[in-house]
This record gives sequence, structure tokens and C-alpha cells, in this order.
Amino acid sequence: MQDHIRKHIQHPLEIHFDQPTKPYGCFSNFSSHPIELEGERWTTAEHYLQAKKVSGTVHEEEIIRKALQAKVEQCPIIREILLSTGDAVLIDRTSNGQNSLGKSWMEIRESLEEYQPHFYLPPWIVFPEEHPYSLFWRMGFGEDYVMHYWPWLEEMSEDSRKEYDAYFPVPKEWQFEDLDEEEE
Repeated sequence: MQDHIRKHIQHPLEIHFDQPTKPYGCFSNFSSHPIELEGERWTTAEHYLQAKKVSGTVHEEEIIRKALQAKVEQCPIIREILLSTGDAVLIDRTSNGQNSLGKSWMEIRESLEEYQPHFYLPPWIVFPEEHPYSLFWRMGFGEDYVMHYWPWLEEMSEDSRKEYDAYFPVPKEWQFEDLDEEEE
């Protein structure tokens, strides 16, 4: 994100995840994205992790990273969603403050060749006091923000956009009618 934009944003650029059925739940070790590692198919990354713990493998962070790397390589949708998070901080709500899973995801994200450190919060979150039809969006900082936000949003894959929209639902006052439908 452009530095002159970022310095005006008071909200942290964070994405919290925990349950596999919620937005960004694909980052959970319990998400139903099977992986193949070491000649075996694992229903979830957690299955792989627990099997390694039982077999006496001690380096949990290495095991997690290996499983997450497999998810990214074997499931293009997860790769797209991960890349779409830009430089947002990924936070595992189940981590009891350590956030090792979130940190591992961010390390993998930054190692990907296509990584771009850009993430934009929706304008209604960044500027909750501004009405969607305000002149604020047509001049100055508001205009500058949306001129970066909309093209960034349009570049997202369909699956990434679904996660983003589910995580940041559009408030009623920001739901615009499709003007093309009115013309018909």
C-alpha cells in the first residue's frame, strides 16, 4: 500500500481466522483441504501434524510449515487467497497469543514469487464517518484511497473476492443498485 495512504489509516491491517467454515478458514489446520506428503494423503494439515507428533517428530514449526507449503502448492485456491491478503497480518485466533500458525502463513506468503505487499481495507471500515455519497470520495484523500482500492479489489480472483467479501460484509448504506439494470 502506498505510504501516504497507510499513514492515515488508523485500523490495523489484520485478518483473523480460526474455524474452517468461516472466512479465511482455509488457513486453519482443520480446513478440509487434503494434502499429500511423504507418500500419504492427509485429510487435513492437522491430521499430518498429529501423526508426526505421535511418531516422535519434535520440530512442530517445521512440520506445520511443510504442511502449509503443501496446501499452497497443491491447492491453487489457497495460494490465490493467501496472495490476496497482501501485507495484512494473519492471526490465528486459536493460538493463545503465540500466533505461530499465522506467522508461518505470512512467511510462506512472502516467499511466493507473485507476492505483492498490498492490502486494502474497505472504505467503510477505514472511514466509517464518511457517507458513501460524500464529496470526500471525489476529492483529496478519499478519492486517492478509492483510486487504489477499487483496482486492487478488481484484480482479485473470484475465490479471493468471496473470502474478502465474507470477512468484510458491505453495510446496507454501501450497497449500490446496479445502474445498468435501471436502464433496461
